[in-house]
Amino acid sequence: MNSKGTFQYQNDLPKLPVPKLQETLQKYLKSARVLVDEEQFAKTEAIVKEFGRSDGMGEQLYQYILDKANCSNNWLTDWWTKYVYLMQRKPVVLDTSGSIIVGYQPVKTDEEYIDLAAKVAITVVDYYLQIYRQTLPTEFVGKRPMCMMQKLSFFGGSRIPKHDIDEFDNQTLEDDISTTLLISHNNQFFAVEAIKNDRVVSLAEMTLQIKRIIEMSPEIAEPVGALTLLDRETWADVLPLLIKDPKNHQSWQTIHRAISVISLERNLPDISVEPDHPDFFEEMYSLFTAASLHGYGVKYSIANRWNDKAITHYIGRYGNHGMLGEHSGIDGSSIFPYNIHIEKAVSNFNDTDEISQKYLDNVQPPKKLEWNLTEELLSHIRTSAENFDKAMDDIDQRGLVFEDFGKEFIKSQKMSPDSFVQTALIFAYRSLAGSTASSYESCSTRHYQLGRTETIRSTTAASIKLYNVWTNPQSTNHEKIAAVMEAAQSHNKLAKEAAVGEGWDRLLFGMKVAALERNLPLPELYQDATFQRLNQFELSTSQMTFGTISNGAFVPACLHGYGVSYGIHPYRITFSCSAYKSCPTSSSKLYLDKVRQFFRQFQDIAVQSNEK
Repeated sequence: MNSKGTFQYQNDLPKLPVPKLQETLQKYLKSARVLVDEEQFAKTEAIVKEFGRSDGMGEQLYQYILDKANCSNNWLTDWWTKYVYLMQRKPVVLDTSGSIIVGYQPVKTDEEYIDLAAKVAITVVDYYLQIYRQTLPTEFVGKRPMCMMQKLSFFGGSRIPKHDIDEFDNQTLEDDISTTLLISHNNQFFAVEAIKNDRVVSLAEMTLQIKRIIEMSPEIAEPVGALTLLDRETWADVLPLLIKDPKNHQSWQTIHRAISVISLERNLPDISVEPDHPDFFEEMYSLFTAASLHGYGVKYSIANRWNDKAITHYIGRYGNHGMLGEHSGIDGSSIFPYNIHIEKAVSNFNDTDEISQKYLDNVQPPKKLEWNLTEELLSHIRTSAENFDKAMDDIDQRGLVFEDFGKEFIKSQKMSPDSFVQTALIFAYRSLAGSTASSYESCSTRHYQLGRTETIRSTTAASIKLYNVWTNPQSTNHEKIAAVMEAAQSHNKLAKEAAVGEGWDRLLFGMKVAALERNLPLPELYQDATFQRLNQFELSTSQMTFGTISNGAFVPACLHGYGVSYGIHPYRITFSCSAYKSCPTSSSKLYLDKVRQFFRQFQDIAVQSNEK
């Protein structure tokens, strides 16, 4: 690696610490206490005491973790990648993959759409070159350098279906640079030479190629990309059937080794209301979040993506653009700076190349990837399309753009903006569902070597107290504000602990894996009803603040839960929320309405208190 480049701090990064066992068990009990009744908690206390006793099973497994930490750069990451992602057998889309809205640049004509797509394509390829030339600056949070190794999973590879456990095969720094970018339209894939003479091609050339691709694919083709929506065991059976044909193998290999995929998704539903409707922007934003997550199914655009690629970029018909990420090698904290780069580069694109028409006339057209599809393959394609569209139809996906206040107002109330939003999410769930949510918030540990994430357990005794105080008609405004601040402070403390690897989830996960890999019986702690309850997440959440309309989209972690992504901007807060339509007690719109209601009530009370 270049000693002065992208990865220059890699060997200087600290290793992920191993939390102390007894402290971890006490934190586990603290999380449990707010979600189970007294009788169940007493059982759990006894189980935890036995698990953590001197010379007990817990100490044996803990020592295994310590030994692994001593001889590896990160004791957790390989296990996390293997067991949480690569061994999962469900389809990646609507299970582990996450989508991100990167930007919005309104387009009204084909020329504007093609121009936007070309700028995104050029920016993607330029970023790729910066990584593999090791000229991309190291990212910092404050004065701390971040681990940059996840950048090597962005481009030039994909997830390959295998029986029992998939393989993620990405380009290494030692490999030759790929020059091919895949651009798809109407379920057809085209190879475009995006790097020539060691330089990214000009905007004029990329624009020409995208225009040609649209002209070469006027009709919607058989959705071969739907094969990447299969469950992983079936896809592991089907891929060999696909690539035993030499032409198919060449097409698949081209996709696999391509830099990335740019999906031209001009086939999207209409926005449900007219532009002069007061809810137009919110309805449009809801459509953007849904399009990002599932492309409105095979009947619209999802098969235009090759969902095994680490990143597939999409360009929607309205000028909405973003990406779908295969999660096994990538977390949000490594993607966000890339998203910021794309939005800024596209918005401020500076085209200085002077390209002659004579040169453009001699540019070789894109190469369309061809497939020989047997009846058996067509049957798998159609079954996959039918199954995915059925699953997609069950997703209740909504967006909310809250513009009454944002980060600046929350900070003026002496609270962490993220902690305040998390407090509101928990409150809204209790208000709507009538029960307490087990809540998951992802926290990055990327300032450690090969760091990934830890869990922030946002549901606390203070968040339950807040609900009780807030809904008590006898509570004063002062008491309500104090309860919000206490809940936010409680969350903020947990967030700080998680950021330095001091949560309880990852250590208990590691010890469970240690028992599995040592062929030991699964400890009772993991079979206890409390452990199951804690890991049934009614709220699966993630903050995704990076661009003007930035957000993510992912499905709930359980049938009666919500998947909530949010961006906290100076003067507004954006939300993306999913639920399952098949759950009669869930509604993304009603849930977001509860969040908005809490925000407005808090603002009214805070303003009144400040005026006194």
